[in-house]
Amino acid sequence: MKNAKKLFSGLTAALLVLGAARIMNAASPEAAAHGNKGHELANALKYDEAAIEYTKAIAISPKDVRLYIDRGLVYRAAAKIPEAMADFTKAIELEPKNELGYFERGRTELGQNQFDTALTDLNKAIELNPNNVVAHERRGLVYHNLRKWDEAIADYTVAITKDPNNAMALRKRADTYVAINRFKDAIPDLEAALKLKPGDPDLMQNLQYVQAKAAPPRQVTSAPVATPQPTPVPPEPMSMQIKIGIGVAALILIIIIVVVISRKKSRGY
Repeated sequence: MKNAKKLFSGLTAALLVLGAARIMNAASPEAAAHGNKGHELANALKYDEAAIEYTKAIAISPKDVRLYIDRGLVYRAAAKIPEAMADFTKAIELEPKNELGYFERGRTELGQNQFDTALTDLNKAIELNPNNVVAHERRGLVYHNLRKWDEAIADYTVAITKDPNNAMALRKRADTYVAINRFKDAIPDLEAALKLKPGDPDLMQNLQYVQAKAAPPRQVTSAPVATPQPTPVPPEPMSMQIKIGIGVAALILIIIIVVVISRKKSRGY
């Protein structure tokens, strides 16, 4: 999981823009002035100074939910997670039907790998506003981390249906398909995401990996195996008893030949 600042920066900026528009119409001109100043500082990435301005605005209008949410956003962007959580919780206490409090607290919990509590808050945010595309996308990521693959795919599909140009949802759904070895299903999502973000190195690498996994295995033709020739068996060595027997027989034969020759000579042959 990336750090909180990187994970949340995109939507933080968008919500700060919305927050500024709301603050301009706040009941107290002085609170609106501090709120708008906080927005300008946040856009300049001066989060600590922005938080000070929002705090001044809250001191003037302590029941303005929008100010707590905007201050919580800059706290989170500054990686001050406990302070951000406190502000989002305060916003929920002041206005329980406001989806943004649950949504932003759920996203913060997701960034801290607190998946169970994140799921609870994102469920509530979607209940209050089913058209919140990013809430579906983030809940899909929660389900992915909880290894609830079908639920994750369902949420990403809702996000993509509502916003076909959501490259993040396409990529995350592809990640979920890969996690369950559905490589062929991941290919169209990665191709669509690449059309939205041409040349993205991570998407290109992921697509190559998935295409390789989805390809049918090569048939390897093996060379014919030569039939092994039987190894000649050497003759068994002659035993000592046989050798002695042969020697005795040869000796007897020699004696017989000598006797025969001697008899012939004595007889005058």
